[in-house]
This record gives sequence, structure tokens and C-alpha cells, in this order.
Amino acid sequence: MQALATFLSRRKLWLGGILVLILAGGGWWHWSARAAAAPADDDSGTRILLGLAAEAQRDGRLVAPVGSNAFEFYFSVLQLDPHNRTALEQLRAAFKPASETVERTIAAGELDEAQRELQLLRAYDAGNYKYDPAHDEVNASDYKLALLGSYLDAQRTLLGKRHAQEAAALGARAAAL
Repeated sequence: MQALATFLSRRKLWLGGILVLILAGGGWWHWSARAAAAPADDDSGTRILLGLAAEAQRDGRLVAPVGSNAFEFYFSVLQLDPHNRTALEQLRAAFKPASETVERTIAAGELDEAQRELQLLRAYDAGNYKYDPAHDEVNASDYKLALLGSYLDAQRTLLGKRHAQEAAALGARAAAL
């Protein structure tokens, strides 16, 4: 009888141990499955943003319109993956054409829009995304941004003078009446 009781207690111990191993294995499996799924989710978000950025770049939407341009999409990619090579290379490649777009916007007199676009280029420059240790190139982005900023300021000054002249002309006409 005692042998039967010992056998049953050992059997309960074995069953309890097996149950603990099953629960621990299941917990490990669940944890590792979630850990493996997390990068895939981030990766798919990065791929979607890179696709949107490439489409915007093909369509010539480098810095405009707001919320649907290549620079903003690439910046979003870099928030998810700060070292994303594709985003860094495409920002570098798009800087010069985007600068030309900002220059055309200034020339068209759309100064508020030009200011917003210039801020995007400055965000690129300030984020040091332009630096590429693999290339020994002189990066003229600081110089180009300074020129664009000066051009924008000059256009604002000219616009202010034009408004002052128009106000003076209206005042003179009003005084003549």
C-alpha cells in the first residue's frame, strides 16, 4: 500500500513538473513570436513610407504639398529607422532639385509657402542627414540654404516696399479728393 502511495505521489510530482515545463515553453513561444512580429510591423511601415516617398519624388512633389511630399515621407522613415540608407541617400539626392523648387516658389511670390519649404530643407540640414562618410564631397547645402534665406528675405523686403508705395499712392489720392 505504501508503494502505491509513493508511486502516486511521484506521478503527481512528474505531472506537475511536466505541466510547469509546458506552461514555461508556451510562455517563451508566445514572447518570441511577439518579439519576431514587432520588427516586421515596423519594417512594413518603413516600406510603405519609402514607397510613398518614391512616388512623391517621381511626381515632382519634393517639398510640396504639405503632408504629401518626399521630404516629409523620408523624415518619417528616419523617425522609425534613423540609419535607413535609402531615405538618407534619397534626401541627399533630392536636396538640389528641392532647392531649385524653393527658389521658383520665391520667384513666383509665394513667400509663405517658400518659407515652409525652406524650413523642410533646413530640417534636413540641421538633422545632419547630409553627412556621408563614404563620399569625400564638399557639401554646399549650408551655402545654398543661406542664399535661399537671403533671397526670401530680399523678396519680403521688396514686397514690403511695394505695399508701402501702394499705401502712399492711395493716401495721396485720398488727400487729393
